[in-house]
Amino acid sequence: MPSEAADDGSRTWLPPSLHMAVHGSLESVEPRWREAWPHMAATAFQSFDWVKTWYDTLGRRQGWKVCIAELRADSPEGPTVMLLPMGFRREGLLRVMGFLGGEMLDYQAPLIHPAFARALTADHAARLWSGFLSTLPSVDVVRLRRLPAFIGDLANPFGPLPGSRHTESAHAARLPANFDVYAAARDKGLLANTRRKARRLAEAGTVRLLTRTDDPAERTLVMKALAEQKSRRWRDSGAVDAFALPGFHEFFDRITTTPLQGIESVVSALMLDGKPIATHWGMRMGGIFYWLMPTFDEEWAKLSPGRVLMEALMRHGVDDGITVFDFTAGDEPYKFQWADEHTRLYALQEPRTTLGRIAVNISRVRAFAREVPALRRLVRRLKGKKDE
Repeated sequence: MPSEAADDGSRTWLPPSLHMAVHGSLESVEPRWREAWPHMAATAFQSFDWVKTWYDTLGRRQGWKVCIAELRADSPEGPTVMLLPMGFRREGLLRVMGFLGGEMLDYQAPLIHPAFARALTADHAARLWSGFLSTLPSVDVVRLRRLPAFIGDLANPFGPLPGSRHTESAHAARLPANFDVYAAARDKGLLANTRRKARRLAEAGTVRLLTRTDDPAERTLVMKALAEQKSRRWRDSGAVDAFALPGFHEFFDRITTTPLQGIESVVSALMLDGKPIATHWGMRMGGIFYWLMPTFDEEWAKLSPGRVLMEALMRHGVDDGITVFDFTAGDEPYKFQWADEHTRLYALQEPRTTLGRIAVNISRVRAFAREVPALRRLVRRLKGKKDE
């Protein structure tokens, strides 16, 4: 999905020689990562500061070890043409490799020089990927998800890797200079319904839109409401309440208050009589706005405050230089209503040892059982659970 990179969109560049460096710490790669960042195609999730914040608050606690592959052009000290921010950890008996950022990543992608990416064929990418794995520490399984087919308008050579499969999609809306032009292509009933609910909210009290909360006290108030609303939603749906996990609150405290190279956190809210009834935490990278964690107060669910906030942020974004409103990963129905671009996301489980092959085969059988209703019911009965 969308990316910012200084590039004319057509140049290709395949250096005469490539040299691999492997970094076992974020500190060792930081200078080159920061130097390369302005010239690379990437998503906000590949910003050094985003990865560092995740690692310091969540990754280290979860047992992740840093193992970052850097590809340099022309000589061992040449310019960086690609970074793969990878790591590994132990999960039970398995040593598993994946992208740093884990469950927090909507896009698992390399940082890659656009001209270099355009020069790579599928065969080049497959051979480079094989070379990476042979250089990195031995693991049982390489487990990747949400590999985007595109990074912005650039085909991602490390998206559909050999053995990967399409599991979900990401969605985005291209915003023109005038919101009415965008609105003209949307369902008229949807927009009218949103306006009607916004009017009913205004009738219920004093409505105030916070497109971003720069005031520390206001930001704290909104983030507290976001955590409470999201936790309640997770618990009610039977999902794990991530805010109850060690480090989760700390991640958001830091990501929303610390300067970040090339990206910024944006905390927004729809207030009713001074109370946040819908909130959102997202990120901005240049002209791209990432819609990431929306929440709303269940008491006001019938008036769709989350949707009212989202449309208000899109309208504000047009005036604020946003050209892409990225709904990111996931195939929720509302994204198809608002988005006009759809990008495939791939997943890969690649066993590297006998133990890894056994684990991957078991995982595939379980996934197959979940997709077949009769098998799913059998598994539930064997576990002593009632049929759905």
